[in-house]
Amino acid sequence: MTDPDYASQQLKVIRSLMERATIYRSLSAPTALVGGLLSFGGFATAYYAKHHRHQPLSPNEFLIVWLVILSLTCLTNAIFLSRGAAQRGEPFFSSGMKCALSSIAPAFIIAGVLTFVVHRPVHLALLWITLYGLGLLATQHFAPKSIVTLGAAFFLTGCGLMVTWKHLFMPDGHTEPSALVVSGLMAATFGGFHLIYAAAVWALGEERSPSAVTEHV
Repeated sequence: MTDPDYASQQLKVIRSLMERATIYRSLSAPTALVGGLLSFGGFATAYYAKHHRHQPLSPNEFLIVWLVILSLTCLTNAIFLSRGAAQRGEPFFSSGMKCALSSIAPAFIIAGVLTFVVHRPVHLALLWITLYGLGLLATQHFAPKSIVTLGAAFFLTGCGLMVTWKHLFMPDGHTEPSALVVSGLMAATFGGFHLIYAAAVWALGEERSPSAVTEHV
């Protein structure tokens, strides 16, 4: 494929993604709701461990809890996307899906690698928050504005916390925040931000019609 042909093909993919921006936005709202509720479930697990089991989550337990939440959220998202693709008569791994995955892959791959390199829960949480936001921001050329705004909220929060977390979460006499405190941070961001996003999507309705989007491509 020549360079002009490749550029034309990529433009068609981006145009297709922008045409479906409202669809992606509506599909992501249920996933955000599920992910948000599961994140609060992660905080509840940490609370139970500390106050009822009388033994805080260990770093390994913290990692397992949040990897389970990630897996369930990804599975939910895959189900919604698969149903949406089937309703539109498209393959699940369409050209648009491949373009979207290639955009978010760098940030998400780095997050995955660091998950098994970094062992302190607070550092993991800060990396997850920041890199998740960076991944969402990478879709800004074709994603609806609401998803880009969500990505900005995560990225700016992560960057801010990287500078301030020692002042905010390290009480006197402790070397680092407890698993309960870090789980609360995860619930506030991955839980709270996603629930606010889902509520805003359903409250505001369609952001822009596909025809309005294509007129600017």
